[in-house]
Amino acid sequence: MNKAKIIFHIDMNCFFASCERAENKDLIGKPIAVAHQDPLYRGIILSPSYEARKYGIKTTMLVRDALLLCHDLIIIEPKMHLYKEYSKRFFEYLYSITPQIEVASIDEGYLDVSENSKTEHPLELAKRIQDYLLDKYNLPCSIGIGPNKFLAKMGSNLKKPLGITVLRKREIDIYLWPLPIESMYGVGKKTAPKLRAIGINTIGDLAQFKNFELLKETVGEAAANSLISRANGNGSTELMVGETDNLSVSNAHTFDNPVFDLTLVKETLKVIANTVSHRLERQGKQAQTIGLILKYPDLRQINRSQSLEIASSNPGEIYDIAEEILEDVFEPGDQIRLVGISATRLRNAREEVKQFSIFDNISEIDREEQIRKLLRSVKKNFGENSIKRGYYEYKGK
Repeated sequence: MNKAKIIFHIDMNCFFASCERAENKDLIGKPIAVAHQDPLYRGIILSPSYEARKYGIKTTMLVRDALLLCHDLIIIEPKMHLYKEYSKRFFEYLYSITPQIEVASIDEGYLDVSENSKTEHPLELAKRIQDYLLDKYNLPCSIGIGPNKFLAKMGSNLKKPLGITVLRKREIDIYLWPLPIESMYGVGKKTAPKLRAIGINTIGDLAQFKNFELLKETVGEAAANSLISRANGNGSTELMVGETDNLSVSNAHTFDNPVFDLTLVKETLKVIANTVSHRLERQGKQAQTIGLILKYPDLRQINRSQSLEIASSNPGEIYDIAEEILEDVFEPGDQIRLVGISATRLRNAREEVKQFSIFDNISEIDREEQIRKLLRSVKKNFGENSIKRGYYEYKGK
C-alpha cells in the first residue's frame, strides 16, 4: 500500500512589499504599496503590505483610490530585478531541502517532502523553512501542508502572514466546507456568481451538490468534475519538476507588447493548442490534465488546470479547457505578456480505452475514429509532417 504524499505549498507574504522592507528597514511597520507612479495616480497596486490592507487596500486597486483610504500610504516604484533576485535566493534555499519542487510563480512553489518526513516531522520542517527565510532574508511566508497540491494551496491561504496549516482530507468538513465558494482555489470571479446562482454558496455546498447535470450546464462538464473532486479534498500529487517529454508537453507565446485584447489571446491559444496536440500525437501520448499559463508585465503568473475524464490529445478539447480557464481568470484591462498551455499526467495513447455509454452519439464516435485512421494512414504513406490536425471553429453562415 502506497503511503500518502506530503506536499508543502509555500507562499511568500506580500512578496514585493516584503522585498522592499528587506532592503529598507525604515519601511517596517508602515503602510506601503508597490505600484507604478504617475502624476494622475492611475497606477495599479501590485503588492500592499498588511498594514496597508487594514485600510481595505487590495492588489489591482488604483493608486488614487488607495490613497483615499490611507493618506499616509507610501507608494514605491516596483523593482523587478530586485524581486527576481530574492526569488532566486529563496528557491535556491528550498532546493537545498528537496529537488522535488514545482515553481508556481515568482513567489510561490510546491514541495514534495514525503522523503524528508521520514527523518523530520513535517511541522518541524515547515517551521525551519519559515524561520530561515524570515531570519536570513526578512521574507515572511505561509506554508500549507496537505496530501495533495490543492489542499496544500488552500492550507497556505488560511493563515497569513506567517501561518503554518495542516489540511487533512478527513478534516475538510470542518476547515474547508464552511468557506465561501469564492475562496476555493480554481473558482474565479466569473465562476463564483454562476455557482451562487444555482445555490452553491460554500465549498461544502459544492462538495454535496446533487444535481450534477445542472452543474455541468452551468460551468461545463470538465470544470464540474474538477470542482466537485476538489471540494471533496482531492487533487494532484504530481509536481511539475522540470519540463521533460516524459512528464509534460507545453508550449507558450510571448507577445512583443502586452496584449489586452481577449480575442487576440484566444486566437493565439488556438495555435498553441494545435502545437501541443501535434507534439502529443508525435510522442504517442495523451494528457489527463490541461493547464493554462498566463504571465503579466509585473511578473505575476497564473497557472490553472483542469483534469479530463478521459485522457486526450485532441486540439479542440485542449483549446476548450484553456479557453474556459482564460474566460474565468481574465479581467477587462488585464495585460497579457505570455500565454501558454501545458499538458500533464501523460498516458500512452494505446492505453486509453474509452468506455462508451448508451448516451454517447455512436455515429459521432465512429466518424472521429475514421478521421484518426485516415490521418494515421496519410502520415504512414507520405511522412509525419504531410498532414496535421488542427482546431476548427465553426463560424456559421
